[in-house]
Amino acid sequence: MMKRTNQTALTPYRRHAKKVCALTNSRILDKCECPLWVHGKIDGQFIRVSLDTRHLPSALAKVEAMQNGDGPGPKGGGENVVAIKPSGEITLEYAVQDFLETKTKKASNTRALYERAVGHFSEWAAAKNLTTLAKIDDAHGRAYFQAFDRDWKTSTAQGRLTHLRVFFNHCVRERHWLQYSPLASRDMNYGGKKGKVGKRRMPFKPAEVTRILVAVEQMPEADRDRARALILLLLYTGMRISDATFAERSDVDADNALVYTVIKTGKEISLPPTLQQTVLDALAKLPATRIYFFQPDAADDYREARTALREGHSGEGREFSTLMPRYTPRVAEMTRLVLAVLKLAGLSGACHRFRDTFAINMLTGDGGANRADILSVSLMLGHSDVEITKNHYVKLVPGYREHMSSLTRVLAYQFPAAG
Repeated sequence: MMKRTNQTALTPYRRHAKKVCALTNSRILDKCECPLWVHGKIDGQFIRVSLDTRHLPSALAKVEAMQNGDGPGPKGGGENVVAIKPSGEITLEYAVQDFLETKTKKASNTRALYERAVGHFSEWAAAKNLTTLAKIDDAHGRAYFQAFDRDWKTSTAQGRLTHLRVFFNHCVRERHWLQYSPLASRDMNYGGKKGKVGKRRMPFKPAEVTRILVAVEQMPEADRDRARALILLLLYTGMRISDATFAERSDVDADNALVYTVIKTGKEISLPPTLQQTVLDALAKLPATRIYFFQPDAADDYREARTALREGHSGEGREFSTLMPRYTPRVAEMTRLVLAVLKLAGLSGACHRFRDTFAINMLTGDGGANRADILSVSLMLGHSDVEITKNHYVKLVPGYREHMSSLTRVLAYQFPAAG
């Protein structure tokens, strides 16, 4: 056996399946059967490689062989080896590949958005001879968005910025290849054909909500019931338009809570919103025989898509958006209905403003509810991480942090009597 030094040190670990394994992020090796990987050094060079087994004894034997100079690794030439160079030499191409590997379990449309964003940025950077991460700074980030500002819609620019920020945050926080993200500046929110700064999240004001509700009643009779039910559902639940489009009657439980599976993540909502009577009455006016509130029934073409969604995007890649017939046109139809109401109310914006309105009203208590904590709002929105909710909304709620911190003043404990 070779003598192990700091130049050769390997650690096996399991890549836990988040949706089926209760040991996510655990370092325990013998309590589940998730795939085994190894990371560490061989001859001073960092590697991360699949051991191509779930059997722990076999994995440990492979690690031993690698430490002895056999098998996958810089010497063994394994196909799945990811060799990590010193931080100053990390190429943009390698960083992109590494980043996309962490997104393999995302829905296919989400992964496609990441691929499109980092791929386009990489092409632009290559033309500027920016081949390594170390060469890229915030000036380059600004130059990139300014170069395409005339060609992109605001939504495109903001989406691209969001996905690239996730990429660079991965390079900073997960891999420690960079000390800071070149897209970290909050004023880097480009969008619009005239080079204007992209719009921030803007919830509807109470007076605007009233105008929207008045506009609903002015809609053509053929659309009025659907428009009323859809607008109220968005206002009172914070659902994405895609989830509202395919809201099922069976999702409303005996306590009137809307227990639905989020299409984007394939996960059941952690804290389902309870539907108020106003919303229930509006939904009750829609045809009672339908599976979905807003979709006409058609020759049982929903079964496969519904099953896939309830299974949470199975490992076979059966995803709701690809299995549901006419998924995109159906969502687009509901989007147009919402925009028609906004136009009638003399307002602009997108469907997501209803989601923002719900979140802000919950955090401020302006909607008549008690002021909610950020975790509860995050769970009701179906965000995958509470940090997403914090980044989107806390800065829009004046004094929110101070208010939540002040709640500690009510804490009281019974101390034993002296003596």
